[in-house]
Amino acid sequence: EQGWTSQTSGSSSCLEIMDLLCGIGPDLNRDFDEGQYAKSTNQSKSAEGTLAVRRQSIPDEFIGQTTVELMKKEGSTLGLTVSGGIDKEGKPRVSNLRPGGIAARSDQLNIGDYIKSVNGINLTKFRHDEIISLLKNVGERVVLEVEYELPPVSVQGSGIFLKTVEVTLHKEGNTFGFVIRGGTHEDRNRSRPIVVTCVRTGGPADREGTIKVGDRLLSVDGIRLLGTTHAEAMSILKQCGQEATLIMEYDVSVMDSVANASGPLMVEVAKTPGSSLGIILTTSLYCNKQVIVIDKIKAASIADRCGALHVGDHILSIDGTSMEYCTLAEATQLLASTSEHVKLELLPYHQTRFALKGPEHVRVQRSSRQLAWDTCGSNNGNFLTYQPYNTYHPDQCRMETSKCQKPSPQNNLPALV
Repeated sequence: EQGWTSQTSGSSSCLEIMDLLCGIGPDLNRDFDEGQYAKSTNQSKSAEGTLAVRRQSIPDEFIGQTTVELMKKEGSTLGLTVSGGIDKEGKPRVSNLRPGGIAARSDQLNIGDYIKSVNGINLTKFRHDEIISLLKNVGERVVLEVEYELPPVSVQGSGIFLKTVEVTLHKEGNTFGFVIRGGTHEDRNRSRPIVVTCVRTGGPADREGTIKVGDRLLSVDGIRLLGTTHAEAMSILKQCGQEATLIMEYDVSVMDSVANASGPLMVEVAKTPGSSLGIILTTSLYCNKQVIVIDKIKAASIADRCGALHVGDHILSIDGTSMEYCTLAEATQLLASTSEHVKLELLPYHQTRFALKGPEHVRVQRSSRQLAWDTCGSNNGNFLTYQPYNTYHPDQCRMETSKCQKPSPQNNLPALV
């Protein structure tokens, strides 16, 4: 549904790729100022109506179901806001989860989930005020039957390739801080991998930083989840120890047009504030000149998922600051202090894999820099050519080999930035 396009102006070609960073999408009705359960529809009536019509038009094979059990103390609240009802436009729906609330910390609900029943009581014919009253007086044990839209499926070869990473997490409150959906279903059309649909801010997974929305959970402490139902996967997560090793699968996308480019390129990568790109820099000699080089890329990091950056790439400038006279420490500090959009001018190193697709959170364009090592430079005035692709899940891009000698890293102290 999202995609990228190329733009050409004069003698330059520009690829602009936009990405929705970490999240399951904008919530149409979030409002933290209202009651614990009630949701006023004065300002959001039209938006909820639109969502309800869209939701009700989704075929049954794209609807998943799960049972959520919550425990609360007498007099306390679940920390969720519900909209909808028979007298409102749309089904009863979770429109907000209060940070730190019981519902949010359970890691079982997403904003946008539809509540079919509460403790076995079907809500189909309930008015909004009746639903609110039921939730307030339901007791300490609350069992919700929930409907949700099944996550999309990533298919290798459709503009992406798949990679895996091992992640070790420690539980807090018997959860790892992320919500999963999907699983095997008796109706084959409804079967999905176990997909992460939300990473709770401040939770164990969020603090560790590797797992992102859209990643697939393949195994927990060696127990494979292929062929398990959603309920079985949830049970495995609950029953594992306080520390668990998870195998996650994630998407990496690349593009042919960048692989065929020559000369230095300008790459702009979007990242969340305070996050690390996940690269380690070093220095190397290139045509008898010291250059700043990407030494390592952390698996499943922003740089890895982005696909525009590779081990061996020469960093020519960072946010407009030339690396020609920068020390390794200065380059590392400059990269660590970058904002949400990092602009890197680089000379791509030899790529051994074929490229597939461009990332939707990376913008790549030709750099006008003249290389200091003209005898080794490969910029012959050729321009990048881009082909349009249609893609669902954002991630990456790639480029061609350098015609110069292979860099030989020196013994410098690397730092992850």
